[in-house]
Amino acid sequence: MTAYSTKSISPDSITGMIFAMEGIRNAIVLLNGPMGCKFYHSTTSAHLTKHPPLRAADGRPAERGQVEYDILNSYFFRQSRVPCTYLDGADFVYGTAEKVEAALRYFGEKFRFDLLVIVDSPGASLIGDELKELAARVLPQKPVAVLESPGYSEFFSDGYDRAVSTLLRQLPAFAPRKPRGQKPRVNLLGVSIWHRYWEGDLEEMRRLLGLCGIEVNCCLCAGCTMAEVRALPDADLNLLLYPEMGRDTAAFLEERFGTPCYVFDGPPVGFRATEEAFREICARLGTDAAPLLTESERSRAEAWFQLNDLDQMNYLSSGSTFAVEGMDSVALAYTSFLTEYLGLTPECVSLTGSPDGGIREKLRELLRSCRAEDAELRDILDSRAELVFADANTIAALHTRQDAFSGIEISLPGMGYVDFVKKTHLGLRGALFLTEQAVNGLMSRI
Repeated sequence: MTAYSTKSISPDSITGMIFAMEGIRNAIVLLNGPMGCKFYHSTTSAHLTKHPPLRAADGRPAERGQVEYDILNSYFFRQSRVPCTYLDGADFVYGTAEKVEAALRYFGEKFRFDLLVIVDSPGASLIGDELKELAARVLPQKPVAVLESPGYSEFFSDGYDRAVSTLLRQLPAFAPRKPRGQKPRVNLLGVSIWHRYWEGDLEEMRRLLGLCGIEVNCCLCAGCTMAEVRALPDADLNLLLYPEMGRDTAAFLEERFGTPCYVFDGPPVGFRATEEAFREICARLGTDAAPLLTESERSRAEAWFQLNDLDQMNYLSSGSTFAVEGMDSVALAYTSFLTEYLGLTPECVSLTGSPDGGIREKLRELLRSCRAEDAELRDILDSRAELVFADANTIAALHTRQDAFSGIEISLPGMGYVDFVKKTHLGLRGALFLTEQAVNGLMSRI
């Protein structure tokens, strides 16, 4: 039996759908629902990304604070992202088509955009309006996608994957394939703007792939453009970093374009995980992993000198306990690195999201090897671990129950820390940064 956290605040399927589409540049994500459903998503998206300003139909910038009152007041309600159709009680009785049509005409007249996505709220999805036909009639020359089912009571990862795969199926056409260049190309799948360090993660992945002579073709729904989405067929291999976030998408791309996919067991957290993954990727693409492995040796040496000095001064103790919360792939990635490299003991592993049978069994094997089988049965809000790797909600809740621990954010929502320098927990730089956070977290308790 698996224990799940009893905390009530966690992102759901419709949040996954919205943030998947908000990860595309110059896209408008129209929530077909009441105003109360938009405010959190609007505010959060505006802070997670550096969206280029929407452009008015006459070419004027339509950025918040720089436009006339009427442009952002209608549907946006003074927020720069995720407009809504502001449904009320009568709309749930008589249908939403009239308000959706008015919104589509408004956006078609006011703005230049590369994609408009209609996302039904749970209530609107029960009505059954034919929004695809409506959008095709009102905006026949505009790229419009419709996500009709929010996935009731499902997880963020479910909604994210469904939204991305649905979008790709609704695109009328992809760009013709470019001739293969000298360097192989890959698409990065399963990364969301909701991830704690998504920009730094992608920067590190691009850097490491570049060391191996591999180009990134598209980071799907993570700051990409529609031109990059349409160029997805140009890749020689898809890389799925978070399996729960993209299995349907990867299956569609393989079925439609014949592009194979390398599926990570979990994001490449730590030196060993990065080395093993890139050896396999390079073998499949016929490139050389030696430059990456050389840098990994230098990074390992840098970490060892620091850790050895601290160990000599008795600042660190092998066996210190930790708790981790996340999807199966995230929990496996962090638990592997923290146990195998830093010698920490898993006190609690709290799993969120849809279960992945293969990854969960690997996680359980790892816990058995650490003699920590009970870690999966504990609620993280009952944890007494010295280090807690989770989101800010969980860390804040634990601070009300105990104070002898250090919390390290690995997912959103966050505490509000502003990152001026891009950070990552992935790859070689991520291994050093995560080690730094863990060591300083333990030392802060001395």
